[in-house]
Amino acid sequence: MLLMLVISTSSAGCLGLVMQREIMEGIREEPEPIDKPEQYSWDYTFESDSFEAIQYHNETSIFIDETVKNLVITFVAQFPYSTLLEEVIGNETNEYRYVEVNVWEPGVKEAGGDPFWFVRATEEYPIERFEFNNVVEGNWLVEVDARGYGWDAPLDPADFHDHFVLTLTIIKPCIYFAEVHDEDECTWESEL
Repeated sequence: MLLMLVISTSSAGCLGLVMQREIMEGIREEPEPIDKPEQYSWDYTFESDSFEAIQYHNETSIFIDETVKNLVITFVAQFPYSTLLEEVIGNETNEYRYVEVNVWEPGVKEAGGDPFWFVRATEEYPIERFEFNNVVEGNWLVEVDARGYGWDAPLDPADFHDHFVLTLTIIKPCIYFAEVHDEDECTWESEL
């Protein structure tokens, strides 16, 4: 039997190739499933040379497939001196300094429904993290509408810049093949 094995592996015929493939398969490491984040980020700092408010608007479509396990949304907004201005000027500043975010499930906006997730910040908004499981497959829409100020004063302590960061992360299963991928690479399960 051993003689037959040696002859078949050293021969150039089909039987030799089959045996060589089987030996290589036995040496190969098992694929390793991992959960990998795919991140979308909106990070905006308002900058201006005048006292005019700056408008920011962005709409982004994100495809979520059936393999997505979690959706994580992180949001923070900074409006320097907003509390002081509210006391002095009143509620009028809410029209000129704000960030409004709508995250829509597929087809809901067109049908006249409510957003999946919504936030409107008109003053300092500490960093907050929201996590959702079992999200619907399809094209999601992220709408960001904001207005703010940014001003570089002659004296540094008087500088101020409105700023916000929105991060949307989807957690998807990914397969790591040791023979093909580097340590930080993998192939999405949905592509296999």
